Amino acid sequence: MLISLNWLKDYVDIPVDAPKLAERLTLAGNEVQELVEREVDFEGVVVAQVTSVRPLPGSTKNQIASVTTGQVGAEVVTGAWNIAVGDLVPYAVPGSRLNDRRIETKTFLGVPSAGMLCSAIELGLGEDAAGILTLGPGATPGQDLHELYPRDTILELEIKSNRPDLLCHLGIAREVGAIFNLALKEPNIPKARAKDAPELVRIEAPDGCRRFVGRLITGVTVTGSPPWMQARLRAAGVRPISNIVDITNYVMLEAGQPMHAFDYQRLKDGRIVVRRARDGEDIACLDGKTRRLTSRDMVVADAERAQGVAGIIGGAESAVQDGTTDVFLEAATWEPRSIRRTSRMLGLRTEASSRFEKGLSPALSLPAVERAVALIAELAGGTASASADVYPSPLKPTTIDVEADRIERVLGVKVELDDAAAILERLRFTVKSTGDRLRVQPPEFRLDCSIPEDLIEEVGRIYGYDRIPSTLPGARTPVRDLHERRDADETTRELLAGRELDEAVTSSIVSPSDTSTIALPMAPRSLVRIKNPMAENREGLRRSLLPGLLEALALNARQDQVGARLFELGYVFWKTTADAVDEPYVLAMATHVPVGGADAAAAELRSLQATIATVRDRFVIPSTDFRQAESLGSERDPFADFHPGRTAEILDGREPIGILGEVHPEVLHKLGLPGRAVVAEILLERFTAGGQRTPQARPLPRFPGVRRDLTVVIRSKTASNDLVQVIRQLGGYTLREISMVSEYQGPQLGAGARSLSFRLQYQADDRTLTNEEVATLQQRIIDGLKQRFAAEVRS
Repeated sequence: MLISLNWLKDYVDIPVDAPKLAERLTLAGNEVQELVEREVDFEGVVVAQVTSVRPLPGSTKNQIASVTTGQVGAEVVTGAWNIAVGDLVPYAVPGSRLNDRRIETKTFLGVPSAGMLCSAIELGLGEDAAGILTLGPGATPGQDLHELYPRDTILELEIKSNRPDLLCHLGIAREVGAIFNLALKEPNIPKARAKDAPELVRIEAPDGCRRFVGRLITGVTVTGSPPWMQARLRAAGVRPISNIVDITNYVMLEAGQPMHAFDYQRLKDGRIVVRRARDGEDIACLDGKTRRLTSRDMVVADAERAQGVAGIIGGAESAVQDGTTDVFLEAATWEPRSIRRTSRMLGLRTEASSRFEKGLSPALSLPAVERAVALIAELAGGTASASADVYPSPLKPTTIDVEADRIERVLGVKVELDDAAAILERLRFTVKSTGDRLRVQPPEFRLDCSIPEDLIEEVGRIYGYDRIPSTLPGARTPVRDLHERRDADETTRELLAGRELDEAVTSSIVSPSDTSTIALPMAPRSLVRIKNPMAENREGLRRSLLPGLLEALALNARQDQVGARLFELGYVFWKTTADAVDEPYVLAMATHVPVGGADAAAAELRSLQATIATVRDRFVIPSTDFRQAESLGSERDPFADFHPGRTAEILDGREPIGILGEVHPEVLHKLGLPGRAVVAEILLERFTAGGQRTPQARPLPRFPGVRRDLTVVIRSKTASNDLVQVIRQLGGYTLREISMVSEYQGPQLGAGARSLSFRLQYQADDRTLTNEEVATLQQRIIDGLKQRFAAEVRS
């Protein structure tokens, strides 16, 4: 939005310079993106009147214009053809200057040209280079052009979508008045007398038009608008056209209400019908293009055809022209979503549509028409003869209550209730104070205020966000609750990163035919299908994170990045019934073991098991058990994609909540992943208890611990976890920690034999354990392993 400082000063006495004004507006939430000093860089240019025009002998492109400044006459050769006898135009006399160009007398085909007639672009007053700038009434021959086009400062503001009331000079003037506590000087709008003629307008689609105000003005004279109006329009980026059209644009830029003027004599049956367009209906628009509409588009029509695309652009057939004598003014309020949809469909965004699509207040329509009627009476000599105001559902006033303590709580600073009331009143809110609260009614033009926080925001931005002290956000934390509760997934990410795993993000949409079937044992076998897939090979939702992680490992290996260690947190999708889908949140880990065979894979398995234990301990989960996965040996075996004998279920009590194991070689072969891979997948909510348990601090041990290593050989397929459970039971309360150090299989042990090494940590809270006590415990464990598993103790 372009705001002219000269124009703004008509409504409010600005006490600061332009840069300070821009700063204060920005701090109040109205960002000034750019401040432009619009210099009129010319000297010696005056107003001249055209007295005659004749062709230049020997030329088909130029003509000779005779002009007078009141005291001096001259002949000027010009290539513009838009001037006529009686027009007032800018005349650069010989010796004058346009920017850095000096104007002198020149000769064209033997005819001297004394100076130059100027276009808007040559004067730096606009981008129009099509013809000579016509000044219109109000200019006087011989008058210095600086008097008509003084220097100006232009503020370019970024207006937020919920504040269409600021897309005008009066809207910004209200903001300036509120910021500096200044009185607003609004234009005096006389009430024009006109008979009510409701038959002039009929609304057939009230869902698309909230209000339609029309006024018939007769006896107008269409000519150029006065220089002061042209200067203001150009400053705001609008090209002057004629006095009637310029007045509608002027009122829009002044008060924020877009308007349109129809040639009343061109309206069939002399009435307006607001309706939906007919499918395939064409309309010739003011920009010279014909556009085809649909039944979803709103139009302003006469009795036969559309005469304008509602809220966007007028039609050429009923446009105001030089011979127009009767004008029908329209100021309507359109449903914003309809305007936005039609504008996007037509690929056309105008000054009007950019306002309507933000949601203008219907309260703006009537004052805008009254203002335009007064200007037309002053500048075009018309008389208002008939009026119509169709308003199907008038706005109902909104009342909002806000308490003093709520203002302080939201803003973080105490604003006295009287000061808050004064700020709101400066912004045109109606305020009543009742005890410690304010009862507020927003002005009619503010549709964005509906809840107490809206009012508090208004108070805060005018009070000054820069005056609010910096404080810590939120409520203060009592000393008794210093533990910071965090989301379980964020904590898990930190822990896994500390264990040297990298986070991966894989797609939730997978191919039913190409995706590996590896998953949690409890996951359904079939994928959830997508009814409208974006691609043929992406028709399902993943039931496990493991296939995506394994594909990521394979991709890394193909890029010579072997040995990747990845994890992912995300949702999987399990079909529970015909119409229901469960979405568990899971944690998955996958590591690549490129070399080293079974021993390296076993070491990586133990590492992942230790990682799982680390996550468990962080969330204060009492214990996590592992159970050897028993293969069913059938097609529906949930462990078919895992290596036999190297897979375990993760248990919560006795219920499986996860899987840990080595991936079956056939699965890796299909993926093209060399070496071995170890994976784990866990239902995170069950595993972490939602991250709601608070860690309990324990004092450091006062007495030293004793460490012992134990190596046993077993000749059965007993899982190592079974041995751990027996050791834990026999070790008593002083056995604080058990960890598996290594596993060995080889010809020295014989077929089917395994050597398992454990490290045991003993410690008591009340004394230092003696060697005899530890030896007794060790012997009890050894005897138990021999009896239970026929184990042979090696050390």
